[in-house]
Amino acid sequence: MRYVLVAVLGLLFSSCATQATMTIYSQPPGAYITEIGTEMALGIAPVVSYYNESALRANRSDAQGCYLIKGFEAQWVSGARAASTEAIRLCKGTTNNYIWTITRNSDDPGLDKDLQFALQIQTLLTQQQQAQAAQDAAAAALIGAFSAAQQADAPMRCRSYSVGNTVQTNCK
Repeated sequence: MRYVLVAVLGLLFSSCATQATMTIYSQPPGAYITEIGTEMALGIAPVVSYYNESALRANRSDAQGCYLIKGFEAQWVSGARAASTEAIRLCKGTTNNYIWTITRNSDDPGLDKDLQFALQIQTLLTQQQQAQAAQDAAAAALIGAFSAAQQADAPMRCRSYSVGNTVQTNCK
């Protein structure tokens, strides 16, 4: 049983160490990201795509140790589109975190719509962060109150002893 547990833990930790991530941003934020070639939807930028070591090794591109992954396309609410290259080279290995930003052409129509949407996303994220901070503060206050109540219920032990003409008392 012990060997099985060690094997499972080793497998879990080794699988975490053999994964690369690609975070795709859009400029302005809020574009809908898809993978070129497969049209697989990744979501609204920023999004993260994960690549395990075996998938990366199957797509080794050159003797320099780089790997190829499919590129990405971004579409903003205005309908404007931009894309990365069709294939992206990852040259830092199979366990690194990569970042790619797709920038909208400012000459495409509807930039004001895309900037407004980006502002709405930022406002929503700020509200979520504030709500999380309030929940964290409430949880900390509850834990503090519970801890104080436990300390108040704990028995106090005191020990007195005389030193010369005075009595010293220590309580715990």
